[in-house]
Amino acid sequence: MLDMWRYIHARTVVRVMARLRGPVPDRSAGLQAFLHRTIESRGGAFSILQVGAYDGVSNDSVHGLLDKHPQVHAILLEPQPVPFAALEKRWQGSSRVVPIRAALSDSTGERPLYVIADAYKHTHPFPDQVSSFYRSRVELACSRYVWRPSADFVTSIPVQTIDWAALVRQYGRFDFVAVDAEGYDAEILEQIDFGKDPPELILFEHALLPRRVRARCEARLRSHGYTLTVVNVYDTLATRSGSPGF
Repeated sequence: MLDMWRYIHARTVVRVMARLRGPVPDRSAGLQAFLHRTIESRGGAFSILQVGAYDGVSNDSVHGLLDKHPQVHAILLEPQPVPFAALEKRWQGSSRVVPIRAALSDSTGERPLYVIADAYKHTHPFPDQVSSFYRSRVELACSRYVWRPSADFVTSIPVQTIDWAALVRQYGRFDFVAVDAEGYDAEILEQIDFGKDPPELILFEHALLPRRVRARCEARLRSHGYTLTVVNVYDTLATRSGSPGF
């Protein structure tokens, strides 16, 4: 019983603190308009790396750019087999979009990816969109809908990994990097070589980062000349060419 009340208290504190901070404006439409303008103003080729592409449609900031602009080329990383199959089918036959069944990590190889177990997927509204290299992130996603989920709620699957350096060697520089890695975003940002032709734009999910980790990421990006704009309650955009104006 005591554990239950601690759980309720913690959830209440989170809600109250969010209200005290005030609502975060949703600038998602402004982000999309800015990205379209940026691509159009470039005139030539525009290269995208999407980390955590899922099925290429759901909650996706990239597919509209690929659909509208034929000069856009993209590398789409998705490690989970089912969403990757949908992603691969969507871009089958395309010469400018390369889906890769892998996750971006600190080395090329294999590591466990934590996911909601099949037996409990019915308890979460978007179970296949919850995956992370951190078991705690998946457990947190489960706890939002089930009080004290059992240990077998979360399982792991082996996935292939590739690191930043290997991607750049094989595919060259990326103009825009979009990251949705369920709390692993900080580790991905730390891999980027900002000293050698870095991305012009980086979109990352800040919502699952601990406060200190988020602050460290933001400080590193600013030290390399990026301007940060909070897009919505989940995402932040880093731009090297000043404020995006939305």
